[in-house]
Amino acid sequence: MIQRIPFALLAILAACGDRAPDGTTAAAPAAPAPDYHLIEGTLFRSDGPNGNTYIYDAPDGLVVIDTGRHPEHAQLILDHARERGQPIAAIVNTHWHLDHTTGNLDLRAEFPEAAVYATPASREARDGRLSLSRLRAQERLDGGDLDDATRARLERASTLIGGEALIPTVEVTGTMTLPVTGRDLELNTTDHAVSASDIWIWDAATRTVIAGDLVVVPAPLFDSACPARWSEALAAIDQKPFERLAPGHGPAMTKAEFGVYRDAFDRLVSCAAERTGEECARGWLEDAAPLLRDERDRDYARDAVTAYVDVIIKDEELQATYCGTPG
Repeated sequence: MIQRIPFALLAILAACGDRAPDGTTAAAPAAPAPDYHLIEGTLFRSDGPNGNTYIYDAPDGLVVIDTGRHPEHAQLILDHARERGQPIAAIVNTHWHLDHTTGNLDLRAEFPEAAVYATPASREARDGRLSLSRLRAQERLDGGDLDDATRARLERASTLIGGEALIPTVEVTGTMTLPVTGRDLELNTTDHAVSASDIWIWDAATRTVIAGDLVVVPAPLFDSACPARWSEALAAIDQKPFERLAPGHGPAMTKAEFGVYRDAFDRLVSCAAERTGEECARGWLEDAAPLLRDERDRDYARDAVTAYVDVIIKDEELQATYCGTPG
């Protein structure tokens, strides 16, 4: 049974009146947008990617799904809020990876009353794996000899991990709905897929799934993933009568294109049980060929799949951790 979780009225509206995020007088809110607004992520960056961001109008403000990594990506989100003349009422983090959550810092600084919807895996990651990453980052910062851009990136990640911006104010542990203008967004959770628990969203009004990193083009990202459970999550998504799927990275795809992705994913998982990363990468390039746009996509997919199969998927100890296997 789906539980409806309405937004609380934002205290920030009473405090700020008709002020825009920068403190200037704001115009009246624009008419409700009929669909999401996309801020496209950037996968091919030497200083780390940004995931795609999707923004919906909602009764009490904007719902932002994933917030990216870099400050310029977060600024685009804040600029959109200013253009709409609305506050950010809620942030939905599909999973805890920093390319989908670091922008929480900027959004919550501007809109401290914004609710953060995420699974308990975000808190667990902050207190576990990410805390170790923060210690390593601090060692690099203390060691000096860093260029300004690297120092700023490490300090930004360290601030996120050490604070509360990553922590959900509303823990999503099952199916629930969020109201957006004229309809609801259904939040669904996974069990040990991309991370210990992820969120994917069903928008019935536009027959759209927002999948987070359960779908990534040009190749799935297995950094903290359990391949078998991930496959089960894709099967659950396939049960929805969607016409469009919005991925964590890459362009939107049709249900037929998702079928190509799902089949290629399952063959990749089967391959990884018996063959080398290089062999599985060749299979992925062939199976996912209709989804790969250019040579840069193919080069990235080849390198990523080879490394993920050999270093992560074939590591039994890692897989026991990522799949939640006791012992």
